[in-house]
Amino acid sequence: MGSVLILGGGITGIQAAFNLSQIGIETFLVEREEELGGNLNNLGSTFPDGKWAPDIFENKVNEITSSQKTTILTGSELSSLTGESPNFKASLKTSKGTQEVESESIIVATGFKPFDPAAMKHYGFGKYEDVITALDLARMIKDGKLIRISNGKEPTSVTFIQCIGSRDLHTHTYCSYFCCMYAVHLATVIKERHPQCMLNILYMDIRTPFCAELNYEEARRRSVKFYRSKPARVRANEGNKHLTIQFEDTLDGELRFLNTELVVLSIGASPPDGTDSLSSSLKIDCEESGFFKCEKAPVFTKVKGVFLAGSASGPKDISSCLAEGSAAAAQAAILLKG
Repeated sequence: MGSVLILGGGITGIQAAFNLSQIGIETFLVEREEELGGNLNNLGSTFPDGKWAPDIFENKVNEITSSQKTTILTGSELSSLTGESPNFKASLKTSKGTQEVESESIIVATGFKPFDPAAMKHYGFGKYEDVITALDLARMIKDGKLIRISNGKEPTSVTFIQCIGSRDLHTHTYCSYFCCMYAVHLATVIKERHPQCMLNILYMDIRTPFCAELNYEEARRRSVKFYRSKPARVRANEGNKHLTIQFEDTLDGELRFLNTELVVLSIGASPPDGTDSLSSSLKIDCEESGFFKCEKAPVFTKVKGVFLAGSASGPKDISSCLAEGSAAAAQAAILLKG
């Protein structure tokens, strides 16, 4: 039986490798960073059920690490690719030099890159210490802290601004799908640990599908305040005692001002660096968004034997990434076993 090359060692690639190892198929799991886990390495509690991020993948990593059927190549990336299914020949650039790998199928699980809000000067990111990203907040909460960077004290109020780098003609026009859900989750976690802290979420539209709607309802019961709005700018008050957010209330058209001690920018997802060159090597297309194009949902591309999984084809939450990792593994297995 042949082998499967998996590009990307985040939760999606790990899930695919785990499933393939369970049925005895040889896999090469390639991750360009020095450790597996991808974006999950930055997270603690995850939505919708608060499961600890490392717990989601550590057992699977232990399983594939001990499996004789899985070769893990961290600090590595695809350099070139020739052939076609079932005779792909990949040249990998690794920390030890070049390694050649032959496979019958390829699973692309390259994930996403968190949006960088540095250019959005009107929100004060990079100017005011107490304007942070949701990723910064997630790391903070993972370490058991909630502080203002400016003074090291616990904030009495925290305000999320949604759709940073998403649904915006100046950045990305697509919705990043998971931002509303993680903002609601993080706000609820803060409210549980710091009941006196005032929580606000400034949103364009709340998108909490399926069971995530229950989390949204729970946040409202816990007195998290939601403002349907179009934020204009963030500025610091005299003495930097707090920040003021200027926004339009899109329900009544009124201009409003909200004081808060910590502003959290709910950043979306961008295609990873190198997506264009990888699409050229794989001979698959990209969408206008910059992510890989799925020809037939959820995992098929126009090239036989090359499958997409997880956020490689656009932003997705953890449960969707796990499902697509398994789906891609199943299709690769079907191809190998005929």
